[in-house]
Amino acid sequence: MPKTKPKAPPIPAEAWRSLRHEWLWVYRAPVPHQSHGVWSLEIPVPAGVFFVEQGEVRIQADEKEMIVPRDHAFFSAPGLRRQWFAPGTRLLSVGFRSQWPNGTPLYRSGLNLAVKAPRLRLVTLQLFRAVHRGKKSVSYRQATGAAATKTALDWLQYEAAFAAWMTVFAATLQTLGVQPEPRTGTSRRRVNQLTAWLNSRPLDQLAPTLPPGFPLGSRRAEQLLQQHLGIGQRAFLERRRLEAARERIVSCQGNGTLKEIAFTLGFRHASHFTAWFRRHTGLSPSACRAGGAEAV
Repeated sequence: MPKTKPKAPPIPAEAWRSLRHEWLWVYRAPVPHQSHGVWSLEIPVPAGVFFVEQGEVRIQADEKEMIVPRDHAFFSAPGLRRQWFAPGTRLLSVGFRSQWPNGTPLYRSGLNLAVKAPRLRLVTLQLFRAVHRGKKSVSYRQATGAAATKTALDWLQYEAAFAAWMTVFAATLQTLGVQPEPRTGTSRRRVNQLTAWLNSRPLDQLAPTLPPGFPLGSRRAEQLLQQHLGIGQRAFLERRRLEAARERIVSCQGNGTLKEIAFTLGFRHASHFTAWFRRHTGLSPSACRAGGAEAV
């Protein structure tokens, strides 16, 4: 008889209670005209899903290109990707972060796939109506703007709407065979602990440091990162700063001046920031802002 694969041990309730959720947006709108027919820069994206209500989207991620046709959903893994939109493309999109305390995403493996998900689309429309009451169209920039809730009841209703949506999202992923990230071994836990620490560092600080009480020395920590991620601590911090720069330039956070963005990232002069950004991306910050595609 063939051996049956042992089931993974159940995750205790206290572990589930430690999950951190951050609801980033729900929007429904046409893609901006300047994004039609051109590939975007490589941009950092969180976990989420978008539905192509009109048009077509192409995605480059995980070293492959995917086409997302009309009436299909794209389940996005957190990470870097490029995207292309056909003229007239209209999207319904949700973005969020759901992470374990060490910074590991709740969902990552098995994502970046395009399928039909009619039930989740209906629930996403309900979420859009609950969050943007009475509005038929809300852009990405509007959805990610600083819209403060007026009362505790407003905030609780907002949280409840996203939580209800998340249950259907998780059920859809389970149907597709996508499971939460498995609990990791000691070596991987050390890497997760180290990356969570590096991700918590201020963006203007690039000097590698170790978390308080970390049981390994700096040399062994560097080896672990190289083994699991292919880069060291300083390169990790530099890549994180570059991703933050891209996001702030092209998103709603980029409404500030380039000088302000440069200062928050540790550059004393905007010219130094421009030279650094051009060296890594081949574009100036101004060109990136003018031609940057919207996140979906």
